[in-house]
Amino acid sequence: MAEILIVDQDRLFALTLVHVLSGHHHQSVLASDEKEVVSIIRDRNIDLILVDAELASRKSLHLLKHLRQANPDIPVVLSISKKVDKDDREQLRSGLYDYINKPFGHEELLLAVERGLERRRLQNENRQLLGDLKQRIRELSTFNTIAKTLNSTLNLKEVLDIVMGKVKELIKAEAWSILMLDEKTNELVFEVATGEKGQQVKEMRLGMGQGVAGWVAQNQRPVIVPDTAQDQRFFKGLDQKTGFRTRSIIATPLMSRGRLIGVVEIINKLGDASFEQKDLDLLQTLTDHAAIAIENARLYEKARRLAITDDLTGLYNSRHCDMFLKKALDEAVKKGQPLSLIFIDLDHMKEVDDTYGHLMGGHALKEVADRIAGEVSPPDMASRYGGDEYVIVLPGKDSRQAIELAETIRRKIEAQPFLTGHKLSCRITASIGIANYPEQAGSTDELFSKADQAMYQVKESGKNRIKLSDK
Repeated sequence: MAEILIVDQDRLFALTLVHVLSGHHHQSVLASDEKEVVSIIRDRNIDLILVDAELASRKSLHLLKHLRQANPDIPVVLSISKKVDKDDREQLRSGLYDYINKPFGHEELLLAVERGLERRRLQNENRQLLGDLKQRIRELSTFNTIAKTLNSTLNLKEVLDIVMGKVKELIKAEAWSILMLDEKTNELVFEVATGEKGQQVKEMRLGMGQGVAGWVAQNQRPVIVPDTAQDQRFFKGLDQKTGFRTRSIIATPLMSRGRLIGVVEIINKLGDASFEQKDLDLLQTLTDHAAIAIENARLYEKARRLAITDDLTGLYNSRHCDMFLKKALDEAVKKGQPLSLIFIDLDHMKEVDDTYGHLMGGHALKEVADRIAGEVSPPDMASRYGGDEYVIVLPGKDSRQAIELAETIRRKIEAQPFLTGHKLSCRITASIGIANYPEQAGSTDELFSKADQAMYQVKESGKNRIKLSDK
């Protein structure tokens, strides 16, 4: 049903037009002057305007000009009287879509109205097509930018941030998450989570098949959930923990070379609107680009970690320790801050190897590393430096702090026997030397040398102690 505005000072004639148009399922609204016309156009969705040119020609011209300025898309049909002179008639034509001469019959009126409404329909379709085309161009431009940007980095965090940023650009919603598959536990971990409660869910885990994301991962299929209250797959636990209210969800698996690596989930489209298939299509196209980049970044991160990690203990290796120490000392010198180095050498490891074999000796070294790692957190760094030696670098920490940590680690190593999980029992202790910048050393070589000397002094004086290097 179209809504038609009739502008005519002849009330009776206008009502006749209303009657004719209503018989063909059109709704009409009446106006008799320019002020009423402007108000109606502003407040209502008018599809076509019928204007009587007998409102003095000059006034009609002014009205038509105003209509064109207010809304140029509304077709105007003018009923022209013979009283309108030829020059004005031509000017009126130039501002109209169509006109009919008075007097006119019902069929002539309806034909002019239908032509105008058809034009209106085509205008709307063209506008929609143009809008869709512009949106598609924006999307293609975004995907092109994504591809270029993702190819510019192998840093996993940067890749995930890029992906999430582009998701937010393309699909307006309250919250977005990227969950990565932990292959060791077969769980989904919230790696990136944005929105009001994003920080609260970060690093939370979902089991395979748990919640909508778990279902998507298990079935490796995308999904639209328009109403979580009506969907049994929805897991309420996260909302209960965070106080967030999840109304609707779209989610799609992240697949690389046919293998699941994670899930992207978007929650609550803005404006209380429902997610549509086109939203899911956009998300899938984006994740197709993203999955390859994420997998490449993960492989790079894994290779990088392997290059700096000790295979046996999982601590950093000596190569990384040397690089870390150099960088940390440069920073300490620049900022005028202290830096400490703890050098640990295990006592009695030869007896462990001789008694239980090198395989069990390796297990013991790993257990020692676990006890050390349990006491060290960033920005500090622990490494296995070689054999049964461990080095801890403490940026920003003075001698007193280094002594406290070293004593805690020494006691922890001494406190409990090792290899009990293998139904064996052996005691291991540690001799520990400490050196500090700027108190005892001014370079990386001096730090190692001083800490090493202090450790050997402990060995010579009975072992299982700590010693701060002499100045």
